[in-house]
Amino acid sequence: MEYLTMHPYTFFAVAAVIAGLLYTVKSAKAQFALLASYVALLGGFTWHEFLASRVIETPYMYADELSVVLMAALTVLGAASALQGYFYSRNGGDTPKRIARHNAALVAFLTVLVGIFISQHLGLIWAFLEASTLLAAILIYHNRTRSSTEATWKYVFICSIGIAIAFAGILFLGIAYDHHDLSLATLHDHAHVLNSSWVKMSILFQLVGASVKMGVVPLFSADIDAKDAAPSHISALLSGAMMCAGFTAIFRVYSVYANTELRPWLNGLFLLTGALSILIAAIYILKVRNFKRLLAYSCCEHAGIVLVAIGCGAWYAAVLHLLLHAFAKTALYFQYNHYFRIFKTKDIHAGGRYMSIHPAGSGVLILGMLALCGLPPMGTFITELITIRTLLATPWWGWAIPVLFLFVVIIWALTSHINGVLFSTDNGEEKYQKHVPRTMALETLPQYALLGIVIWLGFFAPQSIVAYIQRASVIYPLH
Repeated sequence: MEYLTMHPYTFFAVAAVIAGLLYTVKSAKAQFALLASYVALLGGFTWHEFLASRVIETPYMYADELSVVLMAALTVLGAASALQGYFYSRNGGDTPKRIARHNAALVAFLTVLVGIFISQHLGLIWAFLEASTLLAAILIYHNRTRSSTEATWKYVFICSIGIAIAFAGILFLGIAYDHHDLSLATLHDHAHVLNSSWVKMSILFQLVGASVKMGVVPLFSADIDAKDAAPSHISALLSGAMMCAGFTAIFRVYSVYANTELRPWLNGLFLLTGALSILIAAIYILKVRNFKRLLAYSCCEHAGIVLVAIGCGAWYAAVLHLLLHAFAKTALYFQYNHYFRIFKTKDIHAGGRYMSIHPAGSGVLILGMLALCGLPPMGTFITELITIRTLLATPWWGWAIPVLFLFVVIIWALTSHINGVLFSTDNGEEKYQKHVPRTMALETLPQYALLGIVIWLGFFAPQSIVAYIQRASVIYPLH
């Protein structure tokens, strides 16, 4: 009975039923109960997959340690985003019909991400990535403004191009590998006998295609616009959960060929892509004034750090940094919503005296800034330190010099922006004090919880959890 109720197909079926009910039932209490039921379902399925890790329940969909780690993070992020979505809809005055459509799309979107995490076949990963584009488009378009319409169409257009490029990469792999089975395990078994030229072309195309999902060069621009136009809790999911999905697509392919003669070429490709992403992020972070775009370009930086970590062999740091960034960036996007409600603008230079106006929110901004800068006591300090130390111990140690320089530039830019929000006297405290309801302080509790996870995972996680994340970063597929 346990096998039946927790089987992947059963999870997808129940999730589809919940999404359908969310779309048809407009009652606020029913919506809340259905969202809570879905979070419980996702948590239960994650727990089942943890207990049944590496048990093949379906031919091409079963979980390994990486799947379980990402699903656990998705459960936390999904629950937090659903709660933040409730606050967002309440303050924005959304109609019951719009809320129902949003919640149904949210559940479907999270379910598709689960499919990406547990898929062990390139075709399935590609199909779920394409589905995530369509569902994300519904969530980005939620506000139905001119900017959200433009961002939605741009996101669909560029993502479709990216997914098409990734599909071409899969076709190239079919040419290199005279077999119809493109499961990760089979590819791993035959990785040493494939045509290296076609494999390189395939990996390059798949990396370019998945870059729009992970938010790195070359197709990062649609991701920036989408995060700017979407509601803050959807921007958080695009920055955290969607980045995890893009990482999964990239890392699964990397894991197949990392133990072959292609490894030096692979590492160079990932180091170059990561470093360019950090460079692009640094340039835009220096001059950007839009708060949400600042956070979006910071995502590009941290996705680049993850790729650098993969390229230099710091796979544990890559997976852990991915998780820590997801939690920290989610808290900051939630706090941005408070900033917008107070100052009625996205302009980061239009605010000031935030420490006096919203003390609870200021604490979130400070801790979040430390996380984005990779400074103690945030766990990102540990992952960036591991990445740089590992990079210095490799033949590619020269990459550490420009990366460290860009870190310094980004730290200076981020601290300048956030300090201006916290302490600038250009906008008087009295002008905005009346616009800060007391409930805002309570709304920061989930944000502090997420930032607490960032500190805990980096410095105080039990050895059992550290060991599990290390197993999740091992570069081989399931057998």
